[in-house]
Amino acid sequence: MTMYDRTPAEECVVVDRWDGGLGWVSHPGETGVRASHAFVDEEDGVWVVDPLEAPGVDDVLDSLGTVTGVVVLSNYHARDAEAFATRYDVPIYLPSWLSRAADRIERPVRTVTDTIGSSGFA
Repeated sequence: MTMYDRTPAEECVVVDRWDGGLGWVSHPGETGVRASHAFVDEEDGVWVVDPLEAPGVDDVLDSLGTVTGVVVLSNYHARDAEAFATRYDVPIYLPSWLSRAADRIERPVRTVTDTIGSSGFA
């Protein structure tokens, strides 16, 4: 088994679902098992958090509503944020204390200093 599989994903596996959101993994066989999440903010739309590409992930996200932004919550999770932001034509949001992630993203980013949109998530 590989710790982190860097090859293109072959499947999107939804690993959790709750009222207003879900999580998925792109490489369920990897030892590290990196998860991505999306949640619905009733005022803003769907926020995609630390996303990894996977076949069918757009259908999964579309089932939640309109994507409003991509959020990166760790310096090591820039991963596929740019691809999602470009595809959905939305901004990338980073907490103000992140440094490394901003250097790994070419698109303009918006800094989050308190909460993500009107979601209440900080």
